[in-house]
Amino acid sequence: QDYNIDSLTIIRNGTIVTDVTFYPFTKDTKHIIHSCTKSIVSALVGIAIENGYIENVDQPVLSFFPEKMPANVDVAKQELTLEHLLMMGSGLDCRDSYLYNWVGLNEMRASDDWVQHMLNLPMIAEPGTHFEYCNGGSYLIAAILQQTTGMSALAFAEHHLFEPLGITDVHWPASPQDINIGWGDMYLKPHDMAKIGLLYLNEGNWEDNQLIPSTWVQASTSPQIRSGTLSDDYGYQWWVDSEGYYMALGFAGQFIFVIPEKNMVVVFTSGGDFPVPENLLNNYILSSATAEEPLPPNPDANERLNHIIQDSVNPPDPEPLTSLPDTVERISGHTYSFDPNNLDFKQFSLTFHETKAVYTLSYRDRYIEVDVGLDGIYRLTDAAGYTRAFQAYWENDDTFRMNYELVGYSEKGQYTMIFNGDRVSIRFLEASTGTSENLTAQIQN
Repeated sequence: QDYNIDSLTIIRNGTIVTDVTFYPFTKDTKHIIHSCTKSIVSALVGIAIENGYIENVDQPVLSFFPEKMPANVDVAKQELTLEHLLMMGSGLDCRDSYLYNWVGLNEMRASDDWVQHMLNLPMIAEPGTHFEYCNGGSYLIAAILQQTTGMSALAFAEHHLFEPLGITDVHWPASPQDINIGWGDMYLKPHDMAKIGLLYLNEGNWEDNQLIPSTWVQASTSPQIRSGTLSDDYGYQWWVDSEGYYMALGFAGQFIFVIPEKNMVVVFTSGGDFPVPENLLNNYILSSATAEEPLPPNPDANERLNHIIQDSVNPPDPEPLTSLPDTVERISGHTYSFDPNNLDFKQFSLTFHETKAVYTLSYRDRYIEVDVGLDGIYRLTDAAGYTRAFQAYWENDDTFRMNYELVGYSEKGQYTMIFNGDRVSIRFLEASTGTSENLTAQIQN
């Protein structure tokens, strides 16, 4: 189906059953995992407690930051513990999830000291009594790890978790105060995400090495609080589903599903369509895992599966090029200036060649120049910190549709450009958030 999925890995009984990436994403490319990061941070807390860096989850949050002078201190804030942060029951007035359009998160990012900002927030509920998804709370957990271990959360993870798992290619940025982004922004390869899932499926054991205490795995993946939102329950930075599995879950469809009953781990990376991976898990994958013993060989079915996988991994064959409309001669190489708009797009140009176009865009304080495939094949260009994939086609003489994605990031979308004389109307759609804007621009030269 035409889902915005970038990869799927299914492991059952210790064997990779299905493993596929969808063009133009590849297995060797890291993918942002968004809030799946939180589940890894939870693992680090369990390791830190086991190694004596943190006493237990009952330690008050304020005790980790004796040098800070928080505002709005009351009895509730004094009783706020590490456990309350882990279970999303802090009681802080965060307002920093998608439910609030990330207003609180933007306010924190604009502050001079993110930890101070979070500690200053007023309390709106008694700790532990009310679930409220709080990204800033997960950032505080990463700060607590740094305070107690004397190293960044990334350095601690590399030594105690990633290196033992053979995970060597990780990108995890930090705040201006050099504290890793505890709520997200980590990039991993899909197979490395699967290693995290397998580690938890095996109750923290990896090749006879107990990396995470089994008691911590059990506690963090057991219901600690009723969420009343995406799933029935929440553990310690893990979602716990009523169907008997638990998951690390990230924005725009990043998932590490752990299904103990089936001895199965399922990993999705995606570029949007948030509910689709879990729907596919529940409606197809779980119901397919019926036998406890290996099934008889089925070479015909296996060949069909491998053929489908290859069709997904490889770029499609080039489409035959039709003659370009006369509009191309009129617009090619010219610069268009945007009318004032919410996206802060400034100028763009399209320069057409035989099988591709070159698209330039200036927006905010950035400028990109990318190749655009006109033969049905994405052209990949490294620009402004991302690998950008573009392909396009003429729907009619005046309408140009351009599809794009940031490879390994959860952003995919489309520009629909309708040229009319010296002006162009553009509908911009970004799939993962549903953001759409109607733009207009005027030819300048």
